[in-house]
Amino acid sequence: MKKWWMAILITGVIGLSACGADETGKTEEKKNEEESEQQSNGENEEKKNEKESAQQNNEGNEEKKTSDESNGQVLAEQLAVKSSAETSGKKADISFSLTNEGEEAVEAGFLSGQQFDVRITDQKGENVYTFSADRSFTQAKTSENIEAGQKLENAVEWKENVTPGEYEATVTFLVNTVNGDKVKDMEFTSTSAFTIEKQKESSSEESGSAEGEGTEQGTEEEGDPEPSEPSSSVEGNDAFRNLELSGEKGNYTVSGEARVFEGDFLYRVEDGHNELISETTVQVDAGAPNWSQFELAISIPESELPDSGAITLMIYDRNAKDNEPVNVNYVPLDRFGEE
Repeated sequence: MKKWWMAILITGVIGLSACGADETGKTEEKKNEEESEQQSNGENEEKKNEKESAQQNNEGNEEKKTSDESNGQVLAEQLAVKSSAETSGKKADISFSLTNEGEEAVEAGFLSGQQFDVRITDQKGENVYTFSADRSFTQAKTSENIEAGQKLENAVEWKENVTPGEYEATVTFLVNTVNGDKVKDMEFTSTSAFTIEKQKESSSEESGSAEGEGTEQGTEEEGDPEPSEPSSSVEGNDAFRNLELSGEKGNYTVSGEARVFEGDFLYRVEDGHNELISETTVQVDAGAPNWSQFELAISIPESELPDSGAITLMIYDRNAKDNEPVNVNYVPLDRFGEE
C-alpha cells in the first residue's frame, strides 16, 4: 500500500515539474520576444532621428545658400546704370556710369579685363558700331570697388563711318559677381537715343577756293609745313584722363594724367594672346587726390608684332586689399592685317 501511494506522489511531483518548466520556457520566450521588439524599435527610432537630422542639415544648407544668393542679388540691385549721348558734327560721345545707390560698398567682379561694351544701332536696328569689336582684353578676372553713393564712369567716342540719322547706343556693364556672389538673371544696361544731323553746306567753300588760287604762289614760296605725326585721344576713367596716343609700327607714345594711390600705377601690352610687354611700374609726381602728368614711350620689336589683330596697352592700379587690378583702362595702340 505504501509503495502504491509513493508511486502516485512521485508521478504528481514529476507532472508539476513539467508544468513549471513549460511555463518558465514560455516566459523566457516571451521575454526574448519583448527584448527583440524593443531593440527593433530602438533601431527604427535611431534611423528616424538620423533621417530627421539629415533633413535639418539639408534645409539649413539650402537656407544658407538661398540667403547668400539673395544677399548678392540685393547688393546687385543697388547698382544703377545711366548713359547719355552728345553729338558734335559727325561724331557722338557716349558717357555712362555704374552707380552704387546702396548704403554699403560693393565689389563688382568681371570675368575678364572687359568691363563694359557699347553697341550703336541705326533706325533699322542694324548694328553700326561695337566698342569691343576691334579691341583685345586680358583674360584675367578683374574687379572694381564702388563705395556707397559713388560710381564707375567711362565714355567712348564714335566717329568712324558716321552718317546722318537716328541712332540708339546701348551700354552694358558686364558684371558677373557682386561681393563674390554670382549675379543671376540681371543685365546692367542703359540705352540712349541720339541724332546725327545732316551737315549744312557752307557757301564759303567757293570763296575760300578762289582766295586759295590767288595766294597759291605765295604759299609755295613759304613752303609747306612738315606733316605732324598722327595722334588720337582715348577715353579715360576715374584714375586716368586726357590720354593721347601717337606712333605706329611698334613705337608709340602715350601721355595723360593719373590720379593713383601712392603716386604709381602699372601697365602692360598684349595682343589678345601674348604679353608683349610685361607688367611695368610707372611713378608720377604726386599721389591721389592730385592729378599728375605722365608719358610712356613704348617700343615693341617688329619681330614680336602680330601679323593680324590688335595690340592694346592696359594701364591700371591695384586694389590694396586683394591686389586685383582696378581702374583698368585699355588703349588700342595699333591694328595689323587690315587692308
